[in-house]
Amino acid sequence: MSRAYLLLDRIQIANLADRLFELTGSAAVHSLYQHTAYSALDSVGPLLTGVTPDSPLEQVFWQAWSATAGIWLESEADEHQVLEHLRGLIHARAEGGATVFFRFYDPRITASWLADLPSLERDRLMGPVRLIRLPGLEFRQQTAQPAVPYAQRPWLVLAAEQLDHLNTARRESFTRQLIEHVQRHFPGSLNSLDACALRQWASDCQSSAARSGFSAVDEVLSWSRLPAVLGRDFPDGPEHGAYRRLLADPVLPRQRLDTLNNALTQQLLADKDLAL
Repeated sequence: MSRAYLLLDRIQIANLADRLFELTGSAAVHSLYQHTAYSALDSVGPLLTGVTPDSPLEQVFWQAWSATAGIWLESEADEHQVLEHLRGLIHARAEGGATVFFRFYDPRITASWLADLPSLERDRLMGPVRLIRLPGLEFRQQTAQPAVPYAQRPWLVLAAEQLDHLNTARRESFTRQLIEHVQRHFPGSLNSLDACALRQWASDCQSSAARSGFSAVDEVLSWSRLPAVLGRDFPDGPEHGAYRRLLADPVLPRQRLDTLNNALTQQLLADKDLAL
């Protein structure tokens, strides 16, 4: 009998374990990083959980998480085999022998990775997983394959051109996500820009975030409020001195971002009071 699972990205979904408990009650949840060389990073590793069709969890997945934060899997194998095979995919060997984390559970990576593979190779990599569903796309295995468990030396090898392709696809997808985020939450800030200028704005936003020490997806999305409201030259404009001083504070990156956004909120409230 086939069973459905969700493989979800804890980096992309805040308080994911709590959300799953709210939606399912007592469903078993498994971390892919447990029992691996990356167990110290368990708090940010992906989680696997079963999902029942037409359940609240399924509804939330397709409405809020399926585009960027996880994939739907189906398998007739037992849960242990599915978990062990997925655990074996968390890292890969690049050409030259370097080991890299492989975020195959990001649906944008999944689509780019599997779409270009010959069916026999795709079947091998899917192992006991018979079906992977993404928004508007699915990969159905032709011939069932055994699970290949995790090993400290990755069994998955990615060629240089594969890595370049996957990285390009992920960058382009995040650029679209960033633009949509700013247009949704800060309407009007980008209205005068055409498609080319929007992409340049998103690139500049990511670059300024990186120079200030923020590169994770959630950090860049939080940072985007600042250049969206204060101008694309943030934080280098002559009027941004107070923010540059906050950026220099020796605190954790998340705390620094919260402080910056709180300062912006206070500035906007003060400007509103002056306008009354």
